[in-house]
Amino acid sequence: MSATEWHPTQYRDTADLPAVCEILPVAADFVDLIAWQEGVALVRDVVRATSRVRGPGAAALVDQMLRAAESVPANVAESYGRGGGPDGARFLRIAAGSAAEMENHVRVAEASGRLEPAAAGPLVARCRRVRALIVGLRKSLGRRRC
Repeated sequence: MSATEWHPTQYRDTADLPAVCEILPVAADFVDLIAWQEGVALVRDVVRATSRVRGPGAAALVDQMLRAAESVPANVAESYGRGGGPDGARFLRIAAGSAAEMENHVRVAEASGRLEPAAAGPLVARCRRVRALIVGLRKSLGRRRC
């Protein structure tokens, strides 16, 4: 099923839908969501960058960075699995928060000299892109009238 087709479980009984309701196409699976794909790319980039983290507390920082990064696509997938709605939106907020936490860790690692600016810059950009995609996804779910 392509991302432009209707999700078969989107509505249980279409007779209950208001006439003004526009049914929006949804992704066939969470792996089709760009926010999830970019979240996985963030994890990949973090794994590569954390090999360069040095100095006091490096192991703890790397652990926190990996946990924050891995939380992003996991919570996007959880949101999809919950079918959107308020519960799904909550998981998207968590995903966006994890992306912000990840950006914080990168900035702190750079400021403390534990991560080179050349490695930090692209990670910050990726965190911001992922966060923007998640916020956009959350807003698009909020605009749905069904």
